[in-house]
Amino acid sequence: MTFLERALLVARLRHRFQTWDRERLEHHQTVRVRFLLDQVREKSPFYARLPKGEIGLDAVPVIDKSVMMENFDIINTAGLNGDALVAFKIRQEREGHLDLFDGGYSVGLSSGTTGSRGLTVLSKAERESYGCLIWARSGLPRGIWPIRLLFTLRTNNAAFMQPKSPGTQTTFADYTQPPERLIELINARRINVLAGPPSLLRMIAQRKDTLDRPFRAVVSYAEVLDDATAQMLRQAFRAPLVQLYQCSEGFIATTCKAGNLHLNEDIILVQDEGVGHPDAQVRNVILTDLYRITQPIIRYRLNDLLEFDPAPCPCGSCFRRIRVIHGRADDIFHLSGPDGETRYLFPDYVRRSINQASGDILEYQAIQHSIDDIEIRLVLKSGANRVEIERAVAENLAWRSDAVGGLLGQVRFSDLAPERNPTSGKLIRVVRRF
Repeated sequence: MTFLERALLVARLRHRFQTWDRERLEHHQTVRVRFLLDQVREKSPFYARLPKGEIGLDAVPVIDKSVMMENFDIINTAGLNGDALVAFKIRQEREGHLDLFDGGYSVGLSSGTTGSRGLTVLSKAERESYGCLIWARSGLPRGIWPIRLLFTLRTNNAAFMQPKSPGTQTTFADYTQPPERLIELINARRINVLAGPPSLLRMIAQRKDTLDRPFRAVVSYAEVLDDATAQMLRQAFRAPLVQLYQCSEGFIATTCKAGNLHLNEDIILVQDEGVGHPDAQVRNVILTDLYRITQPIIRYRLNDLLEFDPAPCPCGSCFRRIRVIHGRADDIFHLSGPDGETRYLFPDYVRRSINQASGDILEYQAIQHSIDDIEIRLVLKSGANRVEIERAVAENLAWRSDAVGGLLGQVRFSDLAPERNPTSGKLIRVVRRF
């Protein structure tokens, strides 16, 4: 793809987001679904079994990560072997190179938040288009030039280094490095846009006095960005904060100029399901990537729970917006109900119960070991009143539990540091272990 072709695609993607109405968007989705299904029925052994003729998405089975990995060899349309791709990616990580797999495919290998690995494969054309999408929907304010971006992940991937434009310098760093080493890199490269998971951004913010220069923008991804962390980052960096909602299943949502998170509905078709909760806006979602052919993502159940905002956005885009990413469905706290039925406390409610208790909480994690046993790990500022903070957290949790009609089990506190996923390095603040 030439520079002119990339520039035109970026402009087209921005135009869609800013100007399309729902009728135009839904027509586009219908056309892309028809094309996608025709392609996979012809090229994917897994989808070759679909009925002939014109069909809709309802005729396609819902899958998840385990089904994808178990059937990877027959789902992909390029005759790729999953075991060979995994071995390639592991070798690539150990040797620290960014080579492409035979045929020019970029390979990603994620552990996810559960520790179960997932493959991501993009062809050259898909990788270039993906780079244009990230650039078009980056959410970065206009006028930052040159852009000197520090992009942090556990491991690098050619697909993430694809987005380039004149005046942009991208530096990759492993986010498991000590924050002091990352700050040395930030200062040496004169970084003006910092991108990373919220837990890393917090660590950098706590050491902001060691930075040589201010950031022009800060980008959050990979972990849930809660309101308290967002406020802390804005106050610390005094820079626009952008959230990207992205995972191995695709670039799901981006921040608009009004600061709201919108689904990329021209790229990702989102079907939603209820989760048996009084708040009808909280949904399980099923994703279909309208453009990926090499590794089709069709009717893929995402583990995160999303809460949608039905109100129109001041930015003017018709693309639906997300009010809250509640986190993994597996990490909803289960509470006993007085009628014997299970009640559910969503991860965002648990996070709010903790971070609204005190400004002296530096880090935290809530772990539900059983329906009657909840552990709250709190790392506090020096001199903080632990007794009062623990009391406030317990009262907040009790109030939230009562609001959903549940009975809160025993809540115990510790000063242990939060645990990270041993494979991905991600910090999951709300964890259920049964």
